[in-house]
Amino acid sequence: MIKSIGKLFALAFGQSTAGGQSFHPSQTCTECGTRWMRTNEKPDWHCPNLDCPAQLRARMVHWCRPGVMDIAGGDAPFIAQLVGSGLARDVAELYRIKVAELAALPGMDKDSAQKFFEALTFSQKRDAWRMLYGLDIPLVGPDEAKALCRHFKSVDNVFAASAERLARAGVADAVARSIVHWHSDSVNRKLVKRLFKAGINFKA
Repeated sequence: MIKSIGKLFALAFGQSTAGGQSFHPSQTCTECGTRWMRTNEKPDWHCPNLDCPAQLRARMVHWCRPGVMDIAGGDAPFIAQLVGSGLARDVAELYRIKVAELAALPGMDKDSAQKFFEALTFSQKRDAWRMLYGLDIPLVGPDEAKALCRHFKSVDNVFAASAERLARAGVADAVARSIVHWHSDSVNRKLVKRLFKAGINFKA
């Protein structure tokens, strides 16, 4: 799904994919069956179902990427394995996985499991802006995350601010609205609380 999203702008105008299949806005996600949509925050056609397996995997891969939480080994194939095995369904659950559980996965050994576990542990102390960026909030890139954490001093303070206060911190109005909208969802708020309990650094 991740590769196909980059093509959806062209497909929305009736063009065909490399495989000859055309895209139409009424098309549904092949993984969860939800109809594609686009919004001001996400102008490309995408699956809006936050519980879609493809979205779960994509958010976790983003969290692990270099330049975000920089968790070595957290590439797309391994994250798919974690999700498929039921060990993790979101980024907070990554920090509950035990070394023995990792080592029991097909193709893993104790040394590889230990290295991934240590990478997870080290990521807990990353700069707060990386955590904010890692949440994959629409329109919030590294520059926006850095500016907000620098201004508000903690991720908690960012989420406690109104859209107007966020905009005064130097981000675009659309970014400010996107953050407020994202945090208004109870599932997202619970995720943030679980990340705090997991020991992720929230202070800039």
